Amino acid sequence: MNRDIEKMLSVTAEMYNEKQNRRRPVNCMGKGMRSIYMLSLLETYEDQKGQAGDVIMAEDPEIFLHPKLQKVSGEILYRLSRRSQVIFSTHSPNLLANFNNRQIRQVVLGEDGYSQVCEKTDISAVLDDLGYSANDLMNVNFVFIVEGKQDKSRLPLLIKKYYSETYDEEGNLSRIAIITTNSCTNIKTYANLKYMNQIYLKDNFLMIRDGDGKDSDMLKNQLCKYYEERNAEDIDRLPRVTRRNVLVLKYYSFENYFLNPLVMEKLGIIKSEEAFYETLFEKWKEYLHRMKSGKKLLEILGKDLLTIQDIKSHMEEIKIYMRGHNLYDIFYGKYKGNEEEILKRYIDLAPREDFKDILDSIERFIYFESKKR
Repeated sequence: MNRDIEKMLSVTAEMYNEKQNRRRPVNCMGKGMRSIYMLSLLETYEDQKGQAGDVIMAEDPEIFLHPKLQKVSGEILYRLSRRSQVIFSTHSPNLLANFNNRQIRQVVLGEDGYSQVCEKTDISAVLDDLGYSANDLMNVNFVFIVEGKQDKSRLPLLIKKYYSETYDEEGNLSRIAIITTNSCTNIKTYANLKYMNQIYLKDNFLMIRDGDGKDSDMLKNQLCKYYEERNAEDIDRLPRVTRRNVLVLKYYSFENYFLNPLVMEKLGIIKSEEAFYETLFEKWKEYLHRMKSGKKLLEILGKDLLTIQDIKSHMEEIKIYMRGHNLYDIFYGKYKGNEEEILKRYIDLAPREDFKDILDSIERFIYFESKKR
């Protein structure tokens, strides 16, 4: 008879392998898998506990882990840090991507032979200290793929306001690349995706394309299907392009996000909100109704815009179906010389709701959560 109380009350944690239909004790797993299991178990416990306030400390949680699982560990540690104080040491840059400079401290050996914490964290210096060069990691953690040079100049203005931690002290985007293409399905985009896959950026990218007055779900499905077919044909693997990686703008193009008359009035672009609608109605009667996008709008509405009130009532449809350049240039054409400054001030004044679809798509990626203003 065994009366060993410790053995009688012990619990064995097991891992179930569906493919092999087999159970194994967790202590039979490799050290790396036990580490990721420990972090996952800890995250589950924190979620179920329903209250914050713990201090969680881990030493080199990346040891024995595949680089991909190191990134997963970094994501788990970041999620834990939302509710509890998390402190961990690491020698792997793969765990750092989701944390900003204020949350990272570099520990070095001081002249007196004791460890000391650097006052200022320089990610480039950290990577250099770990033996990584710019060629190894491109010093980039996220990539935006946009359709034109105008988008490349305007998107950073939006990012700067809402994710200020993505900028360095000189005011330049840090660890984020914005790649311009003429189309989300051209050879340049295809080549960029293949290269990104080689350097382990994997799914940390967002392709932004104009709405063009078309059905958003249809465009997303077409784009995902296109790259799925290319992946089946190509000898080099592409990152999987999912709906999460594709943003189809709510409006016809990026320009139409800058047509809030209340904000434009504050900037002095128009004299009054009423003047905005009067000008737009005048241009509609003059030539906008004859344009291809104008005819599409008429088809969607099933009627003409005969009064200023019609313009007001259908402003959302106008921004969705009317070509952006044609609307934008009516009001901003005279500001070509200082356009960037005007748009920066516009973004500062505009409510988040005006850019909601763009910002919500960006924030689906955990990388941007800690970079919020």
